[in-house]
This record gives sequence, structure tokens and C-alpha cells, in this order.
Amino acid sequence: MNGFVLWVLAKVVRARAKARWLLAGSGIMALLYTLLIVVEALRFVNVVVSSVVILCVGVAVAFRPRTLRDFAKYMAVAYLISFTVGGLGMALFFLTDIPYAIYFIAADWDGFTRIVSWQLALVGMVLSYVAIKFGIKIAERFTLKRQMLCSVCISVEGNDCNFDALVDTGHSLKEPLSKSPVIIAEFEYVKPLLPDSLKVLFYEKQENDLTILLSARDAENFYNRIRMIPFSSLGRNNGMLIGFRPDSVKVEGAGKENTAPDVVIGIYNDKLCRDGKYSGLMSPELVA
Repeated sequence: MNGFVLWVLAKVVRARAKARWLLAGSGIMALLYTLLIVVEALRFVNVVVSSVVILCVGVAVAFRPRTLRDFAKYMAVAYLISFTVGGLGMALFFLTDIPYAIYFIAADWDGFTRIVSWQLALVGMVLSYVAIKFGIKIAERFTLKRQMLCSVCISVEGNDCNFDALVDTGHSLKEPLSKSPVIIAEFEYVKPLLPDSLKVLFYEKQENDLTILLSARDAENFYNRIRMIPFSSLGRNNGMLIGFRPDSVKVEGAGKENTAPDVVIGIYNDKLCRDGKYSGLMSPELVA
């Protein structure tokens, strides 16, 4: 059981702990627990205090954390795992023997440690691992949505469009003349804000043809907003995005909402995320 807790801890915190160190940590923990039971002189030691100390020793041996902060994180996660395993194990124990569960609650608290079988403990570990993995996936989705995704609202002449944008730490694109930060948005989401002639260019995949762009001037006011944004990416050294300057941009994310001044919207004529989780990219400076 000690080895299982340390192994799951390594998975949860994504620590590169070698098997021999996990085995050493769990072995030392088992030895200390055994000494508390066998050695008469140690039986006076408080159970709660001894459990904390033994887990500290096991975590220190298995992971050898370099900072106090890392050690505290490992301990917190280790206790969450221990409570999950213990809670599910006790639930299974009660569900498999309802009459004894009633007796246990009423009178025999010590009987639990004498009767739990290794089969029941094994099933409890398997179910605990599944529950922990499922909980991690839910937490990761929540974290991505809350911390890395922002809701963006763009306004142009009274018209609005909304989409989710990923806060990308590698995204530092700026409009070259004004040095304004660029929010990249999928064409499908910003097309309600564009004049018809500009939409046609994107439908026909001709948005990079500057001659056609300059000749299509059915909406003079909007074309004053147009900005050309050069960029470089993997496999493309001299790319060009059509962008426009909106009237306002509101960014909501990380628990707050703010209006981003002097922002240019770069139009991307494709999908940024295949599973549709986000439809734009933005720099972290817009949510700082």
C-alpha cells in the first residue's frame, strides 16, 4: 500500500522517480510502521504524529525534493491519495459486509484492521487509481478553461462577435507600425464584422493577394481599419495576415474582465484547434 501511494503520487505530480527509490521509500515506511507495532517501547507514540513522520520519510527518500515548496506539494498530494484509497477501501469493506459494518460502527473500531483482506485492499487500490485519474482529467479541463482560455468580445461599428482564445506564451505577434499586440481569430468567427468584398477574398482563399484586396473598396470606412501583419512560423518564413483594428476588445478570463486598448485582430482562414476548444490566440500581456 505504501508503494502504491508513492507510485500514484509520482504519476499525479509527474515526477521522474525511479522504481528503486519508490521501492526504497515504501520499504522504509513499512519498516517504521512495523517497528511501531513490534517494539514495545514505541507503542506510546501518537498514531497521527507517527503517520505524518513516516510519510515524510517515505516521500523524502522516494522523491528527494530540492525545495521545501516541492516537499510540501508532494506531502499534500500524498495525503489526498491516502485519503482517497482509505475512503474507498473502507466503503468497500462496509458494502461487502453490511451486518459487520453496523457492529463496527457501534462497538469494534479495532476490528477493521484485523479483518480487511488483501483482495479487498487490491480492489480498493484499483478503484482508487481509476478515481484519481478521472479526477485529474476533470481538474485539467477546468484549469485549461479557467486559466488558459479567455472569452473575447470584439466590437466594430455596433456589431459584436465572441469567441474563446487560448493564452499562448509563445505568441508575441505585433502589428509592425503601431507595435500593437495581435489577437489571432478564425475567419468564421469574425466574418460578421467584415464587408462582403473582404469575405469573398477569404472564401476564395485569395486574402494574400494585395492587388485584389486594394481593388475591392466597397466599404471605404472599414478599409481604413485594415492592417497587414507579417509573421514567421514553422515551415513559413514570410507569411502575411490581414488584420483590422476594432472599436473595442473585451477580454474576460482568470476571474477578471478588462478592455484591451490598441489591439489588432489578425484573421486566420483555417482552424486553430481541431477539436474546437478555442478559436483564437492571444498574448499573455493582454490578461496580465
